[in-house]
Amino acid sequence: MEMIDQDLLTALKKGDELAFEQVFKQYFKPLRLQAYLILKNGEEAEDQVQQLFLDLWNKQLYRSVHQSLKSYLHASIRNRCLNYLAKSSVENKKRLEYAAHTTAGLWEEVQDRPAEGGFLAMLHELPAQRFNAFRLVHLENKQYTEAAAEMGISVNSLKSHLKLAVKFLRVRVKMNAVHPFDK
Repeated sequence: MEMIDQDLLTALKKGDELAFEQVFKQYFKPLRLQAYLILKNGEEAEDQVQQLFLDLWNKQLYRSVHQSLKSYLHASIRNRCLNYLAKSSVENKKRLEYAAHTTAGLWEEVQDRPAEGGFLAMLHELPAQRFNAFRLVHLENKQYTEAAAEMGISVNSLKSHLKLAVKFLRVRVKMNAVHPFDK
């Protein structure tokens, strides 16, 4: 088997597209499984493996492989997935910090000024459970499981409350929308 890898690598280095196709067929599934085990997300795992193969061919990464093609591919996908997780973690942290900054005081403002017009007043028109679901998930950025536990309801019930709250708010926003020709 290792000799087949060596033959494929030699053919790749000569620019053989059929060798690349064979490498793809041979390693795509095992690499996707490895990526899935790291990322816990099937779509992202597949994206990472596809990007590895695109880079392997387009950037001629195979030229830097001097030993085992199999080892190179598995190490590459592991590193890509770990880098993706690290980058996602940083982006999520920044997103949460931004959300916390932009929504800081919004909840208090909603509580303190329910009679004012606009979106804040629309939030107060929601039934209590829908308002709480919306507040916990969208204003306080809590996960569904965390918000459901805090409200003492199931995740499915929380999702139903959120769906109905968002539907209500969309209708109310459309009703209150100012059209450019209405002055």
